[in-house]
Amino acid sequence: MIQTRQVVPIQGWVEQTVLRLPQSTAVIHADQQLTYRQLNERANQLAHYLRLQGAGPDQLIGVCLERSCDLIIALLAILKAGSAYLPLDLSYPTARLGYMLNQAQAPLLLTQTRYQATLPKTDARVICLDEIGRQLEALPTQNLTSTTQPEHLAYLIYTSGSTGQPKGVAMPHRSLVNLLQWQLRSSHAGAGSRTLQFTPVSFDVSFQEIFGTFCSGGTLVLIDEVCRRDPFKLLQYIGNQHIERLFLPFVALRQLAEAAAIQNSAPQRLTEVITAGEQLRITPEIVRWFEAMPRCSLHNHYGPSETHVVTALQLTGNPKDWPALPSIGYPIDQVQAYLLDTEQQPVAAGEVGELYFGGSCLAKGYLHRPEITSERFISNPFSPGRLYRTGDLGRRLPTGEIEYLGRLDQQVKIRGYRIEPAEIE
Repeated sequence: MIQTRQVVPIQGWVEQTVLRLPQSTAVIHADQQLTYRQLNERANQLAHYLRLQGAGPDQLIGVCLERSCDLIIALLAILKAGSAYLPLDLSYPTARLGYMLNQAQAPLLLTQTRYQATLPKTDARVICLDEIGRQLEALPTQNLTSTTQPEHLAYLIYTSGSTGQPKGVAMPHRSLVNLLQWQLRSSHAGAGSRTLQFTPVSFDVSFQEIFGTFCSGGTLVLIDEVCRRDPFKLLQYIGNQHIERLFLPFVALRQLAEAAAIQNSAPQRLTEVITAGEQLRITPEIVRWFEAMPRCSLHNHYGPSETHVVTALQLTGNPKDWPALPSIGYPIDQVQAYLLDTEQQPVAAGEVGELYFGGSCLAKGYLHRPEITSERFISNPFSPGRLYRTGDLGRRLPTGEIEYLGRLDQQVKIRGYRIEPAEIE
């Protein structure tokens, strides 16, 4: 097990899996499969290419690709090159994509030829992966010498901004490695499990899906958008592909459970369902679905993009006894949770306070937004380091669990995405 005090960058974890399981299947998409060796070699070739284009530490590289093996290769290659990835969702308005690329000052953008016409005009140099295939084939397949330090960025993910402009959350390797270490210790799915890649890469949960799978030697199964958005097709796909671990927001979980009730279907290989992004509610359909899957556990993860996952709760026992509104659980490893009043002083047990988090979980801040960073990331008055002020309300239950009680402001969640009314306006 890699120790936190000796932080190996994310790509190093994947390379260790390649050494252990070179012939195991790493990625499946439609009729295409990649072993860990094939994934690693193709990512190495692209990483060498990116290094030749000047890629290096804390440099952001845009990625605008549909869910595919090329997308997964690109994300890993960017990390191997020592840079950080900036996911660009093809469904976003062109103006938003342009703002993200310009604000991030990304010099490179990986995409496909067919998407060029829809991309905004920016200073980023566009690299179409389908046009450089022969150049990549001529490059080395060996691992690159790592230049990555724990505080270097791994990704930049934009969230909705209260000022009307999206904010880029800059997440370093150190925080994400801590999350991976905790996930590997706490997961019930087991090494080698098949995980569905359900969430868009612009949603931070995708990092857990992808790299949590690779670090455990599992298989990542990609899904197309048509199947992803149809709960009946999704349910069938989960069964047909023998999916064992599933991450999804509550609204998708509810729809899936409702589809299961109609079809009387319960995938028996499914052993772990993780929901995050919005408040979990236990509906009658969810109760019946998990009753039909006694080997499957349900986990409630909580954490804003600025911290990724900071608390977790495993629901145990008879699903009929689960609370209608489960708590968000307990802090994960190396994370400190505080409930503070308006004077940033601790509230008494059972009283409502604002949630603050510190420890090995924090983003570096908002890229090129020092004034907002200083507002939300404050000095920790209780121990060395910083705290992130979430804007979420909660209280500590007698069990030590944290109960989520909503927002201080007008922010809302839609399918797990944070939406600020000011940005819509």
